[in-house]
Amino acid sequence: MTFTDDELESTIGEETGLVPDWSAETFSDLHEHVRLSVARIEADPFIPHKDSVRGFVYEVETGRLREVG
Repeated sequence: MTFTDDELESTIGEETGLVPDWSAETFSDLHEHVRLSVARIEADPFIPHKDSVRGFVYEVETGRLREVG
């Protein structure tokens, strides 16, 4: 299932009568999203030790964990 932030916000609004004031930060490319998340952590000045920051994708179908590089 894929959807955009706008679609999710609209669905929540229709089902609950309330529009969320937060963003779900949906994404269409899982691997790119993981790469961006790793880059965000590596760039964060409040995280002092970043030598071993890594990103992974869990494959539900196989139970495998794949590293995203």
